[in-house]
Amino acid sequence: MSREQQAVQQARKAFLTGRSKPLDYRIKQLQNLKRFIKEKTTDIANAMRKDLHKLFEILGLEGEINLAVSKLAEWAAARPVNKNLLTIADDVYIQPEPLGVVLIIGAWNYPIAVTLQPLVGAIAAGNAAVVKPSEVSSHTAKVMELLPLYLDPNILCTLFWVLNVVVALLSMGGSESSRISSKISSFVF
Repeated sequence: MSREQQAVQQARKAFLTGRSKPLDYRIKQLQNLKRFIKEKTTDIANAMRKDLHKLFEILGLEGEINLAVSKLAEWAAARPVNKNLLTIADDVYIQPEPLGVVLIIGAWNYPIAVTLQPLVGAIAAGNAAVVKPSEVSSHTAKVMELLPLYLDPNILCTLFWVLNVVVALLSMGGSESSRISSKISSFVF
């Protein structure tokens, strides 16, 4: 079994335990992600300068994390729906549920925002995540290797696949693509 398959299997196994579903757990993980951003701001800025000769793209991330934390109970709450003749005696509602394991593929030109913003949503939704930072922005990817020190390493796996493997997996057509995507993750960002 390859390293990638092991990481996905580990994330799926951890997700199936239900550990990422409680709101308190999600909030703690989001707060830890915010702590990562605050504590590693200088490292992130230096890495971005080396990779892209630009600075902060993390300015909006703290606000996004704060929004997710403040709205999480509302987003996760059951929503009532209209009853019909068949459901008149029932309690009918829509209950948001986590998808499972999500794959987040980072971009080279916005390596922090395009990787961490979807991670905020994945954590808030109660999913496990496999994160693949861009190997083109190698200095920034190196900083992201520290994410498992802040977040639950069983729920979050950071992988550094070769880009052509990811492209091949995602570009396969027909039912083969669906079969492979379902083995990798429940959703791809």
